[in-house]
Amino acid sequence: MHGATQIRYAKKCSHRKDGTMLHKLDDKLDIKRTLEAEARSCQWIVLWLDCDREGENIAFEVLDVCRQANHNLNVWRARFSALIDREIHQSVQTLVQPNQLFSDAVDVRQEIDLRIGASFTRFQTMLLRGAFVLDFATDDRNIVLSYGPCQFPTLGFVVERYWEIQAHEPEEFWTINCTHNSDEGTATFNWMRGHLFDYTCGVTIYEMCIQEPIATVSSKKPILIAKPNYRVEI
Repeated sequence: MHGATQIRYAKKCSHRKDGTMLHKLDDKLDIKRTLEAEARSCQWIVLWLDCDREGENIAFEVLDVCRQANHNLNVWRARFSALIDREIHQSVQTLVQPNQLFSDAVDVRQEIDLRIGASFTRFQTMLLRGAFVLDFATDDRNIVLSYGPCQFPTLGFVVERYWEIQAHEPEEFWTINCTHNSDEGTATFNWMRGHLFDYTCGVTIYEMCIQEPIATVSSKKPILIAKPNYRVEI
């Protein structure tokens, strides 16, 4: 298995507006059953999760499920940086034990994020609820000003980019478009520079092209476009 899909077994609940619970759903139960079924018939388990702390934490979640079905598993961890032949072969030849410290670090970080988010969300909601006029808010009591250690840096990037777009002043530029028509079709020549902001310089280059209408091919680089392989399986 590889990837960074976390496996959680907390049940999801849906409620009516009056608070009556309608049903519970174990949305990851099929994954859990699949892992248990595979673990019962295996002697070894190699964890191919992402090679970061989050991946290590998910690896131990998978391992906990598998060990419930088979206590005698021989457990190893694959370290890799890309899903290519060389990396995969190297990972298989240098298997290591999972790092419990990395997994514990993720658990601690998640706990800290949760506690900080819950505390500051409550604090700034009570402090700043009346400082903003929100047209979509029908009831001030339902307004929640969420806070999260990961939300604020991301929000900062969004706001910074928005300010850059708002501060942008459009400027005129000029381009030279050149095409060649033949029996085989129309060839469009792309200028590596793209465009010029200097009108005088653009006109000068354009006049040079008009004075020398015959171009010389200095090098050729054939490009083969592969045709799509259509296959229908019945």
